[in-house]
Amino acid sequence: MPLRISSRNTSHKLLKKADDLHQILLIRHGEAAKSSTDDDPGLTHLGRRQAEILADDLDRQFPDGGGVRLISSPKARAIQTATPLVQRWQCRLDKSPKVIEIPSPAGVKLAERGGWIRTLLNSHWDSLTPLQTEWRMGITDYLLQLSSHGENEEFHTTLIFCHFMVINSIVATIRNDLQVVQFHPDYTSQTRLFLEQGKLSLAELGQEKSIDNLIQ
Repeated sequence: MPLRISSRNTSHKLLKKADDLHQILLIRHGEAAKSSTDDDPGLTHLGRRQAEILADDLDRQFPDGGGVRLISSPKARAIQTATPLVQRWQCRLDKSPKVIEIPSPAGVKLAERGGWIRTLLNSHWDSLTPLQTEWRMGITDYLLQLSSHGENEEFHTTLIFCHFMVINSIVATIRNDLQVVQFHPDYTSQTRLFLEQGKLSLAELGQEKSIDNLIQ
């Protein structure tokens, strides 16, 4: 499906009035523990504090979470980032492997992933392996099928707790740009998209970290 870029900065109040317009926030997880032996590290103490601050901010944007759906990567750092908001709103958190972090190439061990990622940051999306290309296409397809109609509730917004490369992949797709890193989203940053009539548009990039940071 075709994608387009938009500079609109529509508020969620206006969004509620537009039946064919769905807002998507791609939220990077909080700071995670660094490990070369654990493939699913959780948040650091700072990361947990970031998640609490994020919950405060999202509750201000969307009081009580009405009309908002929550989706998370199955990785611990993403789930833990969403947890304070889930507890506050007493709502459901759907976990989807479609928004998990980029898989390593075959043969790259966990201890070698950091080096591979540093190389990846300076490369292009057309250099991916078939497995990674499938991962990337799966993210886009997943976002395009989101709608305002749930099983028992209408949604105007979907919050997706995910990862550095997931966010950059979607931004690059919307921009039709092959550069892997489009920007460096900070921990718990919110990149705002709109889905309208089967097309994704980029409304606002999330807060960017002042220095380059790895995917962890």
